[in-house]
Amino acid sequence: MTGPVRPRSDAVVTDAPTDSASIPDPRRPLGTRPPKVVFPGFDGLRAIAALLVVVVHTSFPAGFTTSSGFGPYTARGEAGVAVFFLISGFLLYRPFVAARLAGVPAAAAPGYLVRRFMRIVPLYWVALAVTLNVVSDDRVGVHGLAGIFQTAFFLQGYQDHWAIQGLTQAWTLDIEVAFYLAVPVYAWLLGRRRRSPEAQVRVELAALAVTFLAAKVIHFLVIPSRQAWMSGWNAWLPVWWDLFAMGMALAVVSARYAQLGRQPRWAGLPGSGTACWAVAALIYWVASRHAGLPLVPIFDPDRAQDMNRHLLYGLFGFFLLLPAVFGRQDRGAVRPLLASRPLAFLGAISYGIYLWHSTVIDLVLEHSGWRLWKIPYAPFLAIVVVLTVAVATATHHLIERPCIRLSHGWARRADAWVARRRGRVGPGAGTAPGGGGAQPQGPIGVFPGVVPGARAAVAVAGVPGDSPTVPLLTGSAARPGGRQRPAGAGATEADARKAAEGWVPRAWRGQPGVASGADRPARPDPARPDPARPDPARPSPDRPPRPDPDRPSRPSTDSPSGPGLDGLEWIGPGGRPESGGAERGPAGRA
Repeated sequence: MTGPVRPRSDAVVTDAPTDSASIPDPRRPLGTRPPKVVFPGFDGLRAIAALLVVVVHTSFPAGFTTSSGFGPYTARGEAGVAVFFLISGFLLYRPFVAARLAGVPAAAAPGYLVRRFMRIVPLYWVALAVTLNVVSDDRVGVHGLAGIFQTAFFLQGYQDHWAIQGLTQAWTLDIEVAFYLAVPVYAWLLGRRRRSPEAQVRVELAALAVTFLAAKVIHFLVIPSRQAWMSGWNAWLPVWWDLFAMGMALAVVSARYAQLGRQPRWAGLPGSGTACWAVAALIYWVASRHAGLPLVPIFDPDRAQDMNRHLLYGLFGFFLLLPAVFGRQDRGAVRPLLASRPLAFLGAISYGIYLWHSTVIDLVLEHSGWRLWKIPYAPFLAIVVVLTVAVATATHHLIERPCIRLSHGWARRADAWVARRRGRVGPGAGTAPGGGGAQPQGPIGVFPGVVPGARAAVAVAGVPGDSPTVPLLTGSAARPGGRQRPAGAGATEADARKAAEGWVPRAWRGQPGVASGADRPARPDPARPDPARPDPARPSPDRPPRPDPDRPSRPSTDSPSGPGLDGLEWIGPGGRPESGGAERGPAGRA
């Protein structure tokens, strides 16, 4: 009996709840980060994608695809690659679009790239090194330092005579790595202008539609090319962008529904998940029986054949993902199945399954005595699956999980370094792993946020008015040696805007682009009166009386400081409200 499992520390987590794809509080103030969302079904999707790839790669050498009536179905297991691409498009883009809709900064690129590097590269290098040493050279096909360099740095797919050297299936990682690098750039381009959430969603979907069609045009144009520099077109990201764009479109819609705090109506209907999978099964059947796709792994595609393959595989993956993206994940038959313990376990080790299965196939073929194209398929598949799962489990615990844990700290330090360089927060600030959940915290606990339309008001904070990321005080803050207590229920948009207008944290001062004390008018020191200056305690016709430090004052909006923090009361280290002082209130900023 299977059932939903609790999310693990390495479960599929992005910005939005656990039993459902997204049910955040729609009353969250503007400028606060979207809540974390766990998608428990995505481990199951990864397991399905990895097993489909194993099925197709075992059926080819066994001769099963051409000798059995069921062979066309196993040959279409290559659709698992499309499922992986849609998963990547959804999970990697969703934090960016969720942050943009919430009006907060997305994860910094350095931390994001550190996490991506540590997620795929260490295990890949280990698998490649082992394969080069245990599999015969004629099967591996890597020759000299040039071959090692190409395969180690994800370049083997860009020339057709390099494509299957090393780990045969690793040419798809060339495309994944290119997508990892493209996502932050694409997200930056789409987030350069401030828009309302509704307008941003329209722009996002329109941009994805345009790039989807552009990818189709590029794919159509490059297929008949015989030029040498285009021989590796099948590993170009633009050719495969259509599949990533489908996953990214799901991410946009999912993030918007999460922001609204609801789900699509169809996702709550009984049997909605089963209906989605029925459509996916129908598409798989069409691809297997009626699309004229090849039954052998090496072929020279024509336009119609390859365009149909992309379209059908993309639709198959799209409907396969839908139940895991929308709807309560503990309802129905499909969603609990995806979150069941067996599929969750296989999904957790799916990257290892993907990397190791071709090496296991080569070793079994070398030592089993079976003749190529004459292999009994069922025992061959069973042996490969058992051995691959065993090796993938070991490397998951010995390599993947330690590297993922290590990447969290490295990514936080990288993000903190970027934040300090930009002057957004104080030294030591950082972001939570994944870049989407916990707020960056400096020594004074400032939570950076973004309030659209407040650019003109934040000039005193040293942030350019056209900056895409504006630091505002959107949550509670604590002064050095004490803490700060909101007088109201929570920071609203107006509070955040007022805070941006009138408060520059000390940790920001002295940072690049931040107004420092040297930029402000000098204030007299009461302990050391300047004989050249009149007595500050004595009123004069051209100077108003000195305000009482025990009485909070509110400077005018055209003063160098701007209005203060309304609704906030300083609390000293002992828990008692402070009454004035050199560091409290607008009249006594340090």
